Amino acid sequence: MKTILSKFKPAPFIMLITIASLLFVSGCARYARNVNTLFDPSTTVSGGSGELYILIPENRKTHSEDVKWVLGKVKDDDNKDIDEISSPRSPAEIIQTAFVMEFRRAGYTVIPATKAPAAAQRVIDLTKTDIELEQITDLANLTVKCRVLAGVDLYKNGQQIKRLQYESTATRTDIKDRDMLAINVLEDALKSLMREAVPELHTTFK
Repeated sequence: MKTILSKFKPAPFIMLITIASLLFVSGCARYARNVNTLFDPSTTVSGGSGELYILIPENRKTHSEDVKWVLGKVKDDDNKDIDEISSPRSPAEIIQTAFVMEFRRAGYTVIPATKAPAAAQRVIDLTKTDIELEQITDLANLTVKCRVLAGVDLYKNGQQIKRLQYESTATRTDIKDRDMLAINVLEDALKSLMREAVPELHTTFK
């Protein structure tokens, strides 16, 4: 009787394990590289009327589809930068859009622009806008943090009447919908800022 000995070849086995591990890690380490938002108004302000200009600087507008605005970083669990988070719209445009939608819902005729006519009755000039997003990814979870800041100058009948600044933050940790988590946290922070700012600005203009 012959005894047949088969030699164990470790190389293919190790390669198989390595590929499987890489697929597992890449599948569990998904995160958003590009962020945009379709903002849904969240305040209950009403009773607005007349025209309202909401301004951002010309150099904060996107003039080409090739332009990407960096909103933050992606870090691993050792706090090392591994990627960037970008958006097709600038922080100023994202915040301006949120204000536009809130005040339209409140009843104003809102005109987004970079410059208002001298005779404009009401103007919100977004003099400072900033969005900071951070994603921290590991095998178990994804944590997203967002900070939104808006500095505004208010004008009524051509005269500056107030200068205000608003800031909000939001954080979430989850394992599901990792590619959507950054968008959801950005919207949380935007809505928090709107709930503070819009009622006060509306009252000032009444």
